[in-house]
Amino acid sequence: MYSPNTAYFTPFSKSPRLLSLCIALATAAPVQVFAQQSVVEEVTVTAQKRQQSMQDVSIAVSAFSGDAIDKMGFEEGLDITQQVPNMNFFAIFGEASSPSVSLRGVSLVNFSDSWESPVSIYVDDVYRGNPAGSAIQLFDLERVEVLRGPQGTLYGRNTTGGLVHYVSRKPGEELEANASVSYGSYSERIIEGSLSGPLSDGVRGRVAVKSTQNDGWQTNTVNGDKLNDTDSFGYRTQLEFDLGDSGGLLLNVHGSEADQQSVGFAHMGYLEAPVEGAATCSISRIQDGECTSATFGMTGAEAAGGRFDPEHVASSATDGMATKIDTFGTSATLDWEFDAFTLTSITAYEELDKFLQDDGDGTPVIWFDEQYAVDAEQYTQEIRLDGSTERTTWVTGFYYYKDDRGLVTEAPTTADGLWHREIVALDSESWALFGQVEYDLNPELTLVTGLRYTEEERDFTEVSGPVFPGYDDLDVKDDLSESATTGRIGLDWRPSDDTLAYASFSTGFKSGGFSGSYNPNLAATRPVEAEDITNFEIGVKTTLANRFRVNAAAFNYTIEDYQAQVFLTVAEGSVITNAGDVTGTGAEVEITAPITDNFEVIAGAGWLETEFDSEQFFIVAGDNYTLDGNELPSAPEFTYNLMARYYLSLGDSGELVFQGDYAWQDDHYLQIENDPYSKHDSYGLANAKISWHSPSDSYSVEAFARNLTDERYFTYQNTLGSDWGYGVWGQPRTAGLRLNWKL
Repeated sequence: MYSPNTAYFTPFSKSPRLLSLCIALATAAPVQVFAQQSVVEEVTVTAQKRQQSMQDVSIAVSAFSGDAIDKMGFEEGLDITQQVPNMNFFAIFGEASSPSVSLRGVSLVNFSDSWESPVSIYVDDVYRGNPAGSAIQLFDLERVEVLRGPQGTLYGRNTTGGLVHYVSRKPGEELEANASVSYGSYSERIIEGSLSGPLSDGVRGRVAVKSTQNDGWQTNTVNGDKLNDTDSFGYRTQLEFDLGDSGGLLLNVHGSEADQQSVGFAHMGYLEAPVEGAATCSISRIQDGECTSATFGMTGAEAAGGRFDPEHVASSATDGMATKIDTFGTSATLDWEFDAFTLTSITAYEELDKFLQDDGDGTPVIWFDEQYAVDAEQYTQEIRLDGSTERTTWVTGFYYYKDDRGLVTEAPTTADGLWHREIVALDSESWALFGQVEYDLNPELTLVTGLRYTEEERDFTEVSGPVFPGYDDLDVKDDLSESATTGRIGLDWRPSDDTLAYASFSTGFKSGGFSGSYNPNLAATRPVEAEDITNFEIGVKTTLANRFRVNAAAFNYTIEDYQAQVFLTVAEGSVITNAGDVTGTGAEVEITAPITDNFEVIAGAGWLETEFDSEQFFIVAGDNYTLDGNELPSAPEFTYNLMARYYLSLGDSGELVFQGDYAWQDDHYLQIENDPYSKHDSYGLANAKISWHSPSDSYSVEAFARNLTDERYFTYQNTLGSDWGYGVWGQPRTAGLRLNWKL
């Protein structure tokens, strides 16, 4: 019997030879037993705070087991973004910094560390208020769950877009060990390993580490130094104790460190000639680095030493552009089973130290080089009770969140000293009560109801100066208090054991806050109010012919008082605003199809339409842009993801696995103003992998290539002046070899 998982396959529109190979292999003589490397499996998730099959959860959720992640060759937990419909990921300053995830078009339209994302990141049931450095810790995973749409009941905190939950592997009863080493493009070296097993009666332990180093895939053409390199280390240690016959305690200590160079920016001039009043170039020429500006008098290509491509950028920061991030965290999870319910307590502490530099103009000129420092501490406590009766399943709980952040923003590299310095302290405190009940009306129908009440307070101070011309010296103290009631009501229908259909109405909110960077005046420091979302969704999850899984959902949401940042110019700073209301309508489908005993196809697609209703307008590069009618940034109208895996048995010599995958997205804007400079053409990314596995799967060897066609694309674009802006390149083609061993 086949029990599907989630992932996706490739159109191979740019790789016809790979498609032909897969078709030929699929029609070859069938193997006698199903491939041991199959990723078709049933995944148990905790999307509703209890263990369930993903097919029994009436939420649009995609899930990947840790084994599937390893088999498919995802090096980082964030790689799954290419395999989930209506999901995107970008990191303005590189992946070691704060990752920004977009679900159904909802994302953090802000670069400041003073904000929390509407797509929350959870690791082992612990919310990461500032996810900087989280990517380094995403290894040795048991599973990853992606919940799309507002989660305003059981998770609640700032989940208007959804959430991503990473669950690490836990200590086991048997001795277990594994290790892997890989070498790839730009001298990338990755070493990863874990050791798990019993320590004594009722005590188990697990240790996992990962080290990643590479020389950087960008060259600073000013001095020949490498940029966007990686030098990171992450660790996780866990101890699990049995407390009698009914309880258990899991202690988790984890952390990471990164000391590397930030990503370089691609300079873009907007004019045909380097004089004020010159005609504006076509967008294609601007994004090809062929145009100039009156401000700098050089084209994007000239700024980068004559080569405008992902591997060549310019920076005037003579001492480099450092990214230094240290994280440390610990948690204690207590589970105790009583006769009628289970008690769960999760106590967690997280701390973060971050220092990051970038060159905002991307030229050899010392002009807008800047740096950010963050010192953050976070404490969370969750207590849950859950149980069930003959017709009812329920969960209720209390959640507490305390977050203290200190931020410093500086433009430090001018000859006359600092142009700009902002020192900000932001303290947040929040608590919530929540509960959800699922009541079986009859064997086929279940009523789902949930409610969450939240209160939150923020205290804000800022001292700034010296400043850019036009900025004010500021000494500000302010605070913000908010409360919200959110929840969910839905109906689940199970006409058969293999089919679940559902309809639900859910709400959520993202708390208001304060801007922590580039506030030009007192008005810019005023708090932004919370945004609220209402979402109606219908969906179906079914397994056809006991083999093929099809999960589909359609949704319509409205966001009131959408929070967004608009960076006006270097001289005028940024504006954080409740930009207006947003409506979003879309659909998603995921298909897992084991075509034969040794050929699998996994596919997904997303359709999305978003639109602003707003009276606000902003000036970008001297032109007025209204938000009314705009679409959300990083919200392409159509995306699809495809993956194909073929297994070739070698008998006593093991097994070969051939894999190709592709992710494509429609054209979209990278800024909320929808200015033409931030509009990105459609593009797709193809990857390929071939691996050999020993008969017992104790050893394996992989050869892989990512961005197979060397697609050139930007993950972010922004306008900083009246006649210039910048872009952040996506990673070019890379390849490598990986060796795996497990006990």
